[in-house]
Amino acid sequence: MKCSICTSEIDVQANGYKEGHNASPISNGRCCTICNDNVVVPMRMAFMISGRPVPTTAIKDILKEQREARALVDVSLKNMAKEVNERKNDG
Repeated sequence: MKCSICTSEIDVQANGYKEGHNASPISNGRCCTICNDNVVVPMRMAFMISGRPVPTTAIKDILKEQREARALVDVSLKNMAKEVNERKNDG
């Protein structure tokens, strides 16, 4: 099984458990011990300390949606700039 954060193979625990750790709120799915210890748990602690609720949508998914939205904005801005330049050249 692959870690849903780093995509490495999920390690087998000392007790023989092979399913990894809950990767929420970083990702939906399971994660390896390294990502759990260095990414997931610190993020959960940060939410607890700040008093903010842990998001129900995985942070990885939120970031993906933001990147996609940004890409659309970039394309729109390029098209608008092209149209403005064409109008300047025509008139």
